Amino acid sequence: MDQDQALIRELQRQNRLLRTVAAVGAAMLAVGVLAAATSTAPRGKFSEIDVERINIVTPEGKTDLVIANRERIPQPVIGGKEVKRDGPARPGMIFYNATGDEIGGLIFEGKLDAEGRPVAGMHFSMDRFGGDQQLALGHYEQNGHMTSGLNIYDRGLVKDYDPLWKAYQSATEGPAKDDLLRRWKEAGGEQTRRLFVGRTPGKSSAVILADAQGRPKIIMTVTPEGQPSLDFLDADGKITMHLPQPAAALTSDSKVK
Repeated sequence: MDQDQALIRELQRQNRLLRTVAAVGAAMLAVGVLAAATSTAPRGKFSEIDVERINIVTPEGKTDLVIANRERIPQPVIGGKEVKRDGPARPGMIFYNATGDEIGGLIFEGKLDAEGRPVAGMHFSMDRFGGDQQLALGHYEQNGHMTSGLNIYDRGLVKDYDPLWKAYQSATEGPAKDDLLRRWKEAGGEQTRRLFVGRTPGKSSAVILADAQGRPKIIMTVTPEGQPSLDFLDADGKITMHLPQPAAALTSDSKVK
């Protein structure tokens, strides 16, 4: 009987020891898993990778940059809200600020139309904070014509012009609706080009300066044949001064010495 009780006590002691060892092992395993989860994984090196989209994010999970094909390119985000894209989706890179808004990107395209002519281009834009693009560098080909250059735009803030546009769309025809459209334009809802520097569809190199309404005021060009000119325009687009003047119109005092 004493032997049986001694055996029972020994089994109980071993059972307590096993439970202690198991608890310590589980705790060590949990610490190891937690350490692995919080540690920085070693950098991977690849010779080649096929992927449809890459999201570059902060440690908190906020998106800084997206590289994607045309099917997986994200919709624009302005003022913290996703808005519908103008035109078809194209592959490229999209950049975001710390608030999560899109602040620019690079998109590209290239194909042939029904007549075998290229419809192609690349567009690199930079947006203002809380608004749309302010600067764009682009190359475009369509209908047998080609344009390449730098554009600088005026555009207001979405928070200022978007409510006016929504009100305009739902308003009935009349003076009140016309006033909403005017206020929308004044708030910067209509993108206006202030500067162009580049190659025109007519194959000339050009610098075009415009007013706040996007109306060209000064146009400086050099034709493919090498003919330079400088034109000043009024609000209706009519040329008020053209340089150079014909040689016959120059006096001896006005000629370049």
